[in-house]
Parts: sequence; structure tokens; C-alpha cells
Amino acid sequence: MIDIDWTLYAQIINFLLLVFLLNVVLFRPIRNAIRDRQAKHLAQEAEINLLTDKGRSLEDEITEELAAARRAGAGARETLKQEGAHAEATLLEEVKRQVEVEWATVEKKIKADMAKARASLKTQVQSFAQLLATKILGRELS
Repeated sequence: MIDIDWTLYAQIINFLLLVFLLNVVLFRPIRNAIRDRQAKHLAQEAEINLLTDKGRSLEDEITEELAAARRAGAGARETLKQEGAHAEATLLEEVKRQVEVEWATVEKKIKADMAKARASLKTQVQSFAQLLATKILGRELS
């Protein structure tokens, strides 16, 4: 059986002293390290969340700017298309006008050449007719 004597008190004092020393030497530093690690983990997690939110906001901003740039590019493209179509129409109109002027000049020249040829042929019609009649009849006409 258990005898209650001075050794029991020595064991209790020994136990309390050991608990105190273990607490000072082992348990408190481990608890402090765990607390520091948990605080560091929470700080890093907060920083990760902050950077993630910042990244998302930058991504959204870039997406909006890209969409705006695409809209501006599409508008500029349409404007350039319209300007090109207008310039093309103007150029074609000018070329058509020049062709009409050139055609009128060429037509006048052709008509003048035809008139000269007719005039020259009218003077030679009588001699051609006599020559042709001579060849057809086989004798000379007077």
C-alpha cells in the first residue's frame, strides 16, 4: 500500500519542479514557435489574398482597356474604310471624267479623219468608177 511520508512530498515537489522546468525550457518555446508560425502563416495568407485581389483588378483593368482599344481600332478601321471608299469613288469619278474627255477628243479625231477620207474618196470616186467599169466591161469608157 501507499505510505504517506516525506518521500511523497519529495515526489510532489520533484513533479512540480519538473513541470515548471519543462514549461520554461520546452513547452513555452514550442508554443511561442507555433504561435509565431501561425501569425506568419496568417500574414502570408492575407498578403496572398491582397495580391490575388490586386491581380484580378489589374486583369479586369487590362481586359477593359483591351476591349476599349479594340472598339477604337474597329471605329478607326470603319472610318478608314469609309474614307477609302470615298477616295475611291472620287478617284473613279475623276478617271471617268478624264476618259470621257479623252474619248471625246479621240472621237472628234476619228470623225475628222473620216471626213478627210470621205472628201479624198469623193474626189477619186469618178476615176475609181471608170477604172472599175473598164475592168468589168473589159473596154475603155469614154
